[in-house]
Amino acid sequence: MNFLAHSMFARQQPEIIVGQFCGDFVRGGKLEQFPEQVRAGIRLHREIDQYTDRHPVNLEARRLFKPPYRRFAGVLTDVVYDHYLARSWSEYSDRPLRDHVDDVYEALRHHFEVLPLDLQRFARMLIDQDILASYLSFDAVELALSRISRRSERFLLLEEASEVVKSLDSQLSAHFERFYPDLIIHMQNQQ
Repeated sequence: MNFLAHSMFARQQPEIIVGQFCGDFVRGGKLEQFPEQVRAGIRLHREIDQYTDRHPVNLEARRLFKPPYRRFAGVLTDVVYDHYLARSWSEYSDRPLRDHVDDVYEALRHHFEVLPLDLQRFARMLIDQDILASYLSFDAVELALSRISRRSERFLLLEEASEVVKSLDSQLSAHFERFYPDLIIHMQNQQ
């Protein structure tokens, strides 16, 4: 899952939200530098990723991608699932998407000094460009893949991957609709 989905499971707790974002920027067990609730958010992030990576429906979705895109199937599904979540937000949350996104941005601003440097740069861009709310449009998927493609030469292929994702839209959307309720139940059982 990507940032919008991760933040949804933070239960509107600012430090948990921050930890959910730190999850992709902190490797291994180097968590002692963070406050306890941020560490809890990082652990929650890892639980979501592990569950998502092993779920049979998600594994099916990843197999929809043919080589050479299959090796990026995890990234591609994570990004497009945020789009599907934004589109169907009211089915999964009683809070308006805009309110949720504003709370996420406020949590990142308020705890900015806790964020790793790479995440500080990303958080500025995320907030300035209102990226989480922009996932309502498929354009956000294209922009996200373009940004990821510039991180390293091994990701260059992602620049063109949005057309592949678009061609699989109905299938990927159906997989999301089967998977996401299972993730919600799993996360409720973790509390």
